[in-house]
Amino acid sequence: MLRIAIWFPIILTLIATACVPAAPAPIAATATPAVERASATTANTAASASTLVAFPTSTPIVPTAPAATVTLSAPSTPMPRGTGSAPVVQVISPLPNAQVSISQTVYVVVFAASDSAIARIELTADNVPVRSESAPTALQTFSAIIPWTPTQLGAYVLRVVAFDNNNVASAPEEISVSVTPDSRKPTAMIVYPIGTPQVELGSLVPIYAVATDEVGVTQLDLWVDNQIYTYVTVQNPGGQLSYSNVFAWTAMSPGTHTLLVRAHDNQYQTTDSAPLKVFVTDTHTPTVKVSFDRTQTLIGEPITLTIAALDLTGIQRVELWTSREVSSTITSANPARQTSLTVQLPWQASSAGDFPVTVRAYNANGNYKESPVQTISVLRPGQPTPTRAPTPTPTRTRAPRAQPTARLQPPPPPSAEISQPADRFAGPSPIRVTFGGRGNAELERIELWGYYAGQLNPQVICTIDAHATTQKTGQCDWSAPNAGAVSLYAQAIDIFHQVGRSMTISGVIVVPSLPTPTPTPISLAGRWTATTPTSQYVITFRPIVTQSGTALRGDFKIATVATPATEQTGRITSGTLKADRVTFRVEFTPATPSTVTPTPDTVTPTAAPTATPAVPALDFDCAADATGMMLDCKFKDARGQGGAAVFRREP
Repeated sequence: MLRIAIWFPIILTLIATACVPAAPAPIAATATPAVERASATTANTAASASTLVAFPTSTPIVPTAPAATVTLSAPSTPMPRGTGSAPVVQVISPLPNAQVSISQTVYVVVFAASDSAIARIELTADNVPVRSESAPTALQTFSAIIPWTPTQLGAYVLRVVAFDNNNVASAPEEISVSVTPDSRKPTAMIVYPIGTPQVELGSLVPIYAVATDEVGVTQLDLWVDNQIYTYVTVQNPGGQLSYSNVFAWTAMSPGTHTLLVRAHDNQYQTTDSAPLKVFVTDTHTPTVKVSFDRTQTLIGEPITLTIAALDLTGIQRVELWTSREVSSTITSANPARQTSLTVQLPWQASSAGDFPVTVRAYNANGNYKESPVQTISVLRPGQPTPTRAPTPTPTRTRAPRAQPTARLQPPPPPSAEISQPADRFAGPSPIRVTFGGRGNAELERIELWGYYAGQLNPQVICTIDAHATTQKTGQCDWSAPNAGAVSLYAQAIDIFHQVGRSMTISGVIVVPSLPTPTPTPISLAGRWTATTPTSQYVITFRPIVTQSGTALRGDFKIATVATPATEQTGRITSGTLKADRVTFRVEFTPATPSTVTPTPDTVTPTAAPTATPAVPALDFDCAADATGMMLDCKFKDARGQGGAAVFRREP
C-alpha cells in the first residue's frame, strides 16, 4: 500500500500531461530534420505508452496517444543511390565495320559508367559468350580490355553489356566486324649488329634477329648474298606472335656481303628485313714452310726444295727468291679453290758462293708471307767444306711463343643440279622435278626452290634430308598454284653450312587441258516435211536411245503432186543417229486393192481389183545442221534410182 501511495500521484501527473493538447512543432525549411523530429516524437510517445502498460494498476487506464491527433506531412523517403537508372556502356575499339584477320587477337576496349558501382562487363560474339571482366569494388566508372580471337571467316556482331552492383544491366552496345584472311605480312628486323660492321675473315659473326606477326611466326631464315644460309623453325606449329633467334654466320670470303632475315608466318607469307652490309677484311697472311734436301752443293748440282703453303682464301702463287731476286714462280690454276699447295722445286747455282734462299707465298687476296732465310753454300769441285762458326748460345732463354692452332679449313662447297625437267620446259601442274647434290663433305640436306616471273622472294618447294651422305638425289612433284613462267633451282647444303646452287632452269606452267566435250546428239523427234516438184514427203521420227547410240524408228509417207494424186505409206525399220549424220531405211506396205460396191437397184458386175504398184524400199543418208532443224537427205532404192530432198522440222 505504501508503494501504491507513492506512485499514484506520479501516474496521475503523467496522465494529465498526456491529455493536454501539444502545440505542433514548427516544420523547418529542410524536410529531412522535420522527418527526424517527427520520428523522435513518435518514438517517445510509444515509449511512454509502453511505460504505462508496464505498471499494473487497479483501475483500467486507457492512454490516449497524442501522436494520433497530429498529422505530419513528411516527404517520401528517397531511393538508394544507383537504383534510379541503369548503367551505360560504350565500345571504344575496334571501330564499327572494322576488318580483322582470322586467328588475330583483337582487344575490345569497353568503357562503362553508373550512378552505382559497376560490377562487371560481359562480351559476346554472335551471342556466344567470350569473356566477363569484373570491376573492382566502389567504382562508378570502369574500363576493360577484353581479348577476342576469331577462328572463322565472316561477319560478327560484338555485343557488350555492363552490370552494376544491383545486377541492373545496361542497354547493350553492338558493333559489326568482318573477319578476313590474314593479309598482313610479318615483320623482320636485324637488331645487331648495326651500321656497316667490319669483321676479320674466318671470324664468327652473331646475327640477332627478331620477327613479329599478328597471327604467328613459324620460321626465320638467314640469307647471305641472296642465298639461304640457315633457318630455324618454331616448335609451335601455329607459330608465335614474337620470335627471336641468334644466327651464327662464319665470314668465309672477303669483301662486302649482304645479310637479311626472312620471316614466315602460318599463312605462308614472308617479309625480309632491311639488308645488313658486312665488310669482311683479309689481313692474314698464308702459312709457308720450306725444307731442303741439303744446304751444301757443288756448282751445277741441283738441290730440291719442298714447299708447303696453306691459306683459307686460296694460294695464288709461290715464288722462290735467291739473292733478292725471283728465280722461279709456280702459279695456281684456280687460286680460289687452291687452299693448299705443296710442290718440290729444284734449284742450282752456276757459280760458287753462299746464296740466301727464301720462299714467298701469296694468297688469293694478294697478301704474302716469306719463309725464314736459308743460306745455301755452293762449292767448287775439290773445295773443302767451310766450317761455320758455332751459333752462340744465349744466356737468357725466352719462353717459346704460343703458336695459334690452325683453323679447320672447310672443303670446297657442294654442287647441285636439276636433271629433270630440261631447261625451257612446258607442261601442266604438277611438275615432277628430279634434283640432287654432291658434296666434298657430308651433306645436310638438298632443297628445291622456285619462283614466278617478277616474284621477289623465291620459295622452298621441298627439302630432302641427306642423312650425312656425300651424294643425294630426290624427286618432288610441284603443284604450282598458278600458271605462268617459273624458274627452278636446287641447293645442296653441307655440314659446314656451305651452299651449292645449281643452274636456274626456266619453264612455263600451262593451264591444264580441259576435257574434250562429248557432242550431244541432236534430237530428231517430231514431224519433218520436204516438198519436191513431183512429191511431198512426211517423216515422223521416234528415236530410241540404246547403249550403242540412238536408233531411229517412225512413219514415212509419200504423196504425189500429179493428177490423180496417189499416196504411199511406209515404216522406218532401221536407222541410226551419229553426230550430225542420219541414216535410215523405209519399207513400204503393199497397197490395199480398191473395190466397187454395187447399188441394190442394179446388178453391176464386180470390177476387177486395181492395186497401186508397190514402191521399192528406200535408203536415206542425211546431214543434219547444228540447230537440228533441217536434214539434207539423199535417197535411193535397191535398183540404184533415187533423188534428194531437204526436210524441215515442223514447229
